[in-house]
Amino acid sequence: MQPGVTREQILRIRRRHRGYNIVLVTISLVLLLQPVAQRWPLLNPLGAITLALVMMLFLTRYSPLRSRKRLFYGLGIAAIVSELLWLLAMATHQGLAIHLGIGHLLIWTLFIGVFLLRKVRALMLEPYVTQAVVMGAASGYLLIGYLGAFLLHTLLIWQPAAFSISQLDPGINPVLEPLHAFPAMVMASFGALTTTGADIGQPGSVLASTGCLAITILGQLYVAVLIALILGRFHRRGI
Repeated sequence: MQPGVTREQILRIRRRHRGYNIVLVTISLVLLLQPVAQRWPLLNPLGAITLALVMMLFLTRYSPLRSRKRLFYGLGIAAIVSELLWLLAMATHQGLAIHLGIGHLLIWTLFIGVFLLRKVRALMLEPYVTQAVVMGAASGYLLIGYLGAFLLHTLLIWQPAAFSISQLDPGINPVLEPLHAFPAMVMASFGALTTTGADIGQPGSVLASTGCLAITILGQLYVAVLIALILGRFHRRGI
């Protein structure tokens, strides 16, 4: 036990680190199941709901932040309900699903956005940069890529002509099989999130290019914030 650190504080830190790992494992499994989800598209809504529940569990059991819990719980419940309603609309009335898609995207953006803000604040409270802390930061980066897939998928359903179908999956018709196109949007989102870029839009398509650009900017901002936190910590310690 380190000087000035009580046993209770150590237990809280370990519990928080366990939460970081749980969130990372969950989002990683959701992403790794994307090839399977092309054949069984219901895996994606199930994965999104599971991820939402795990994120809410992180706040309940592992997060050191206790403020505005009701807001986060409300957003989590709204995200799950919107996922179910959107899935039902996709199965029964695709025209309604197009209109619900905007609200569905906004709710998930708020939910994941608030979670990322809380995650960054929690990382700021960490006394040391350990492997678990790095895993916690990595899970936030993966969540940005996952949220980007929601954005691109919503844009694809709203205006499929803006996207190059041949660049996604030649065997999938996003108009007739929109749920089957989500895994391709996940891959495109992470392509935009990294330096490799993503070429999924039709030439001259402002909509697809704007979506990819938004993902790239958000990912780079997240990395910049983490770097600033690390440099600030070293500065405070006089390193």
